[in-house]
Amino acid sequence: MIYPKVTPMKCLLTVILTSLTLAVFILSSNELSPSLLIVSRIFNPEIRVNYTPGDFVKYMYLEPANESYCNFNYKLLNDFTFDGEYIDYGPELGKNSPYRVIYNVISAKATTDIPKVTYATHVSADFMYYLPELVRYWDGFISVTAFVPDTDVALVLKQINQYCHCLPGMSRVSLHFAYSVTTVPLLRNIYFNKPVTCEVADSSKIETYRHTNDSVIYPINVCRNAARTASLTENVMVSDIQLMPSEGLARKFLDMIDQYKLYDCSRNVYVLPIFEVEANEEIPRRKSQLVELLRENKAVYFHKLICTHCQKFPGIETWLRTTPSDIVEPLVSARREVPYHRWEPIYIGTKAEPFYNEMLSWEGLQDKMLQMLEMCLMEYKFVILDGAFLVHWPGIKKKQNQQNEEQWREPFKKQNSNEYAKILMNLLSRYDAKSECKPY
Repeated sequence: MIYPKVTPMKCLLTVILTSLTLAVFILSSNELSPSLLIVSRIFNPEIRVNYTPGDFVKYMYLEPANESYCNFNYKLLNDFTFDGEYIDYGPELGKNSPYRVIYNVISAKATTDIPKVTYATHVSADFMYYLPELVRYWDGFISVTAFVPDTDVALVLKQINQYCHCLPGMSRVSLHFAYSVTTVPLLRNIYFNKPVTCEVADSSKIETYRHTNDSVIYPINVCRNAARTASLTENVMVSDIQLMPSEGLARKFLDMIDQYKLYDCSRNVYVLPIFEVEANEEIPRRKSQLVELLRENKAVYFHKLICTHCQKFPGIETWLRTTPSDIVEPLVSARREVPYHRWEPIYIGTKAEPFYNEMLSWEGLQDKMLQMLEMCLMEYKFVILDGAFLVHWPGIKKKQNQQNEEQWREPFKKQNSNEYAKILMNLLSRYDAKSECKPY
C-alpha cells in the first residue's frame, strides 16, 4: 500500500487541529476523568475541576455475558436471603456485641497472580463511589465491610451490581455486611437486573437511613475488624476507603519483605505515610510527584492543618529529604511512644494485631487510639516505609472549615469518652505499665 506524501507543515497543522478539537471536546465536557484533566490544563492552565469519585467507570463496557466479574452469594442478585447459620458476631466482642456481620456477600476470586496483601476497609452507602477508585489504585485484594442498617442494604447492593458488571478489578473484592441488632437490613425489594449502562451514581447525593435517623451511629471498628478478619491474605492493611495507595504498593511491599528477609519479624508493622493534596490536583502515584506538590505547597501531610500531631510520623524530615524512588524500603523504625503517643498510623500488618475497640463509634472520634495504646504496651515496632504512601482523596481539610461542623459530635464524644475509660481500665490491668505509653 502506498501512502500519500505528507509534508512536515501538513503534519504540524494536523497535530494542531487534532489537539484543538480534543481540547474543545474536553473543555466542553461537564465531567472530566483524571486522564483527561492533564490535557485540559495544557490548553487552560487555570481550569479547576473537582473530579467525582468513580466517574471513570462510565468509560468502561458492560461485561458481555450474563455473568458478572463478582462471585455473588446468598442468592444474589435475584434475591438476598440468609439465616442464623450465616450471621456472625462482631470479631472483638463476640456474643457480647450489639452488632452482627454477614461475611462474603460477594467473595473475591483468588488467583495466583494477585499480590498477597489485602486492603481492608469500611464503607457506608453514600461513600460507595470510592470503591471503584480503590479497585483502580490498589493492586492486591480488597476486603470491605459495608454498614447496612435498614434500607441502606439495597442502596449498597444497587451500586455493587453496577460495579460488578462494569469493572473487571471487582474480581479482587470481598464484600461483607455489618449492622446493629436494632436496625437489621430490610430485605424487601432486593432485586436488580443487569445494568444497562456503566454511568455510576454520585453516592454523596444518596440519602441513607443514617441521614434520616440520627440515633444510628457508624460502628467503624466493627467494620474494620470484620474486613480484616475476612482477609484472604495474612498481610493486611486496615485503612479508610478515601486513602489511595501509591503505584503498585502491594507488589512492591512483598518485594521489600523478600529482599530484606522480613518474613518472621513478629510485632513489626509497616507504616504508610499519609498526605493530602489540593482539591484540583490529581492523586500522585509516585514519591517524585508527591514531593513536587509538597514543594509547591499543594500538598501537606494528612490533617496537618486540623490536627498537627495525628499524622506527623517519626522521621518525616528524613522521608522528605531522601531521593524519591519507586522502590519500597524500610526507612526508620520507631515506637508509638511520647512524643508520638497521639499518632494514628495506618500500617501493613497481619491478622494477629490487636482488634479495634468495637464500642467506639466514628462519630465520637479517637476510635483507633486504644488499639494504638495496646500496641505500644506490647512493644510493637513501627517501620516507616520509603517509596510508599497513601493520599487522601483530593481536598485539604482546614480548621476554619471544621469549627461549625463539630458541634453535633458532642454527645457522641461524651459516649466514646465513657467507653474509652472502661476499656482503658481493662487494658491497663492486662499489661505492665510503661510511662512512655500515654493513654491520652
